[in-house]
Amino acid sequence: MLLRLFKSIRPSIIFLIVLMTVGIWLNAFLNPGNSNFYFNEHPMPLYGVLTNLVSPVSILGTLITMIIWVIHGLLLVRLNTKFFFINERTYLPAAIFILFGCFIADLQSLTPVIISSIFLLLAIERLLNSYRNTNISFSSFDAGLLIGTGTLFYLNLGFFLLLVWIGLLILRPVNWREWVVPILGFCTPVFLTAAIYYLLNGDLSLFIGIIQDNLVPFKYDISQFHYYFLGYLALLVAFASFQIIRDRIMKKVRSRKIFLIFWWVFSISAIVFFFVPWASFEMIVFGFAPLSFLLTNYFLNIRVKWFGELSFFLFAGGLIFLLFADKIT
Repeated sequence: MLLRLFKSIRPSIIFLIVLMTVGIWLNAFLNPGNSNFYFNEHPMPLYGVLTNLVSPVSILGTLITMIIWVIHGLLLVRLNTKFFFINERTYLPAAIFILFGCFIADLQSLTPVIISSIFLLLAIERLLNSYRNTNISFSSFDAGLLIGTGTLFYLNLGFFLLLVWIGLLILRPVNWREWVVPILGFCTPVFLTAAIYYLLNGDLSLFIGIIQDNLVPFKYDISQFHYYFLGYLALLVAFASFQIIRDRIMKKVRSRKIFLIFWWVFSISAIVFFFVPWASFEMIVFGFAPLSFLLTNYFLNIRVKWFGELSFFLFAGGLIFLLFADKIT
């Protein structure tokens, strides 16, 4: 019943999603805490500007974060509506993405990761716009520019510049100009910010110091309940991946390419998390978008309906339980 409700495309579902989001964020409004992420102590330049205006754990900061999560979820719906790679218009990606906001309570306060994730999503959309465009496309410059700007909020987004080249390789024939311009796009906001720091301070030591502060190894601890849920999520992902491999012949070429790009988004997130010392569990936010699409495709095409309803109920219930897991341990 719950899954069938969110699978609908009726406009009233938007109101339900907003209502669900308020319910999920209610505890964060009533009991604001302290964020345990390192980037609130050592913010990147653009995130630093934002936190000077709004405290990350204030009511206003929490409200802004909640709105950003809703916008991000609706952008996922818009992306599928525009490129139609799930073969069904639905608000389910937004619902799944917003439910992922329960995974770590600290994600409900203002963080640069969810902001930079929107920049990444917009960069992917720019790349997808270039598919089957016979002319030289400078969408890769725009993608690099967006990722460079997002990196000024959260440093580790810079690793996703690799995704631009992977996307070009998947979507378009090789053209050396399109492979060079992402670097120019990425460097433009970074160099501009460095120039502003130089003009204001007379040297680049402050800007370089901010970068160095964000290269300090950091570890974010989660509870045993989070690992239990991750085990269940891994099982869902395995089923969903098997399903999409089984049904790949029935999907259009563009749809398969889009799913492949989002597979790389998830893979880069995982690689950075496991092998980059200064990256921690906040990297999971970048995996939420590809997981939302993968699970949406799975829940929409599952053949045993009652099993789909049960799987989604356990998924949603498990995430909501995690909001209160820290009070149990």
